[in-house]
Amino acid sequence: MAANGSESSFRSANHMSNPTHNRPLTGLISTAREMIASPSASLGEAGAALVRTARWAPLLLRSSLDVTQQVATSGGAGGLLIKSLLLVAVVPTFFYWLYAALWQTEGYVAEARVTVRAAKEQRQSPTSDAASIIGKLSGGGSKNTGQDSFIVLNYVRSRAIIVDIGGRDYLEKVFSRREIDYFSRLKQGANLEELFQFWTRQVRANVDTVSGIVTLRVEASRPQDALRVAQDVVRLSEDLINKITVRVRKDAVARADLEVGLAAQRLAEARNNVLQFRNQNVLIDPGSRATGIGELIGKLTKERIDIENALATFSGSLSSDSPSQRIQKAKLAAIDQQIEELKKKLTDRGHADDTVSSQIASYERLKLDEQFAEKLYTVAQIAYQRARQELDKQQLYLAVVVSPTLPQAATYPRIVASTLLFFGSLVVLWSIAALITASVRDHMA
Repeated sequence: MAANGSESSFRSANHMSNPTHNRPLTGLISTAREMIASPSASLGEAGAALVRTARWAPLLLRSSLDVTQQVATSGGAGGLLIKSLLLVAVVPTFFYWLYAALWQTEGYVAEARVTVRAAKEQRQSPTSDAASIIGKLSGGGSKNTGQDSFIVLNYVRSRAIIVDIGGRDYLEKVFSRREIDYFSRLKQGANLEELFQFWTRQVRANVDTVSGIVTLRVEASRPQDALRVAQDVVRLSEDLINKITVRVRKDAVARADLEVGLAAQRLAEARNNVLQFRNQNVLIDPGSRATGIGELIGKLTKERIDIENALATFSGSLSSDSPSQRIQKAKLAAIDQQIEELKKKLTDRGHADDTVSSQIASYERLKLDEQFAEKLYTVAQIAYQRARQELDKQQLYLAVVVSPTLPQAATYPRIVASTLLFFGSLVVLWSIAALITASVRDHMA
């Protein structure tokens, strides 16, 4: 058994030292050295170098299989693991490398950067502060652009932009060309969900939460197509922002118009209440009535004082029962009664609703409501005029930070990076499966 193991090891070493089998490995190593020695080389040159070594790929695969077979013959379970590694990781990676190097269509990326900004609002005069408050409460003064960039981002990532840009016909003209490989091509007759999945793969967008700048990247098989799609996406995003701005302004005008109508209705009700009060009490202004009653009380009080002076003057020469004295006393009693009645008309606890004081209180309350309604109506009219003036102004606009340009070189495929990533992913999956299998075997044993 030891002799057989030594002989097998010797054969394996002899096989690996055979120059015929080392030629493909040497070719790949030399290619890698060239790529490392010239890091400034383009992806196309690196891909061409790998394509030149593709003729050694079958011989390299055959050599790997021979070595694996020898290890499997001598190692038992170790050979089974290597076979599974070849089947799960090496062979698929080899075919993926052939696809990326020889068949995969080149991808050109057009990039654009946009952001949403708000127009600077002019300083308001002190007389328009109230109207400004009404406008902000009605939605016309909103300047919060922190979330507007996310509106553009969600629109680019939505199905609505596919419909707006032209739907299936538009995408098939760009992404269903015959020169595009099968795996990168949009299939004919795709439904909306399939179009959306393909769109999210070809058109990518992200936003910087600090600056609010949306970065748009469009990948296509032709540089002209990538530029065209990027320009159309920017145009549709700008149209969306303009529509939102117009809609907000129209809503602000409609709300301001509604406020004017409500204020006018309130003013009409206040004036109608004043009119009903005047008709019910048969007077124009309770204040003027109170002034007249006060003047009348003053005159009567003056007459009363004159009569009292006359009585005091003639009290020594005339008896109290004389006709003149009785007449003066009767006048004095009548004046006192008139003064008392006039005072009751001004204020009387027993007849509070009929007194002038209660009428003045009710009238002043009605006049205060009327004045407030007039002020509110004036403010509503000013807010409406401002909303009408701002309707034609561009409050929100899409600012293009970086315009899309025509790509000069293909960005994809990245043969080396994608192949290594593909191989690494398969190795990870193979390792997980191998560990699970070993655990199950140990548990069963």
